[in-house]
Amino acid sequence: MIIFHTKISRQRLFMLLLGFIVLGLLTACSNKAPIITIEPALQDLGNQPQQLIDLVYTVKNTGNADLVIEKVSVSCDCTTAELEKNTIPPGESAELRVKFDPAEDNLFGDIQRIIYLRSNDPSKPEAEAEFRVIIQKPEG
Repeated sequence: MIIFHTKISRQRLFMLLLGFIVLGLLTACSNKAPIITIEPALQDLGNQPQQLIDLVYTVKNTGNADLVIEKVSVSCDCTTAELEKNTIPPGESAELRVKFDPAEDNLFGDIQRIIYLRSNDPSKPEAEAEFRVIIQKPEG
């Protein structure tokens, strides 16, 4: 009788374990989450004169739930960034337009600026777009 009871316990344990595995797989497959991708992540502009620079990045949602951009911020007041739309459905994208005016603060030399996008992507809550440029010193 003890041997029979042990067999039942092993069967129950196996079935319980199998149930947890199946439940875990179903849960993992049904999780919906957005995934943010910025292209290009880095723009190297080389040498440029001291004048207004316009840039465009593409913000994509490669996940399977709506991507919500909660905040866009920049690393310097000489840079502005505007996103075409704050909610990006799965498989879609939006333009991120960036303006950099080095003449505003008489900036020249090696410059790097970062645009931060805070979103509901659980694996990357803050994504970055970056550009680098060498601004020529104005003559005179």
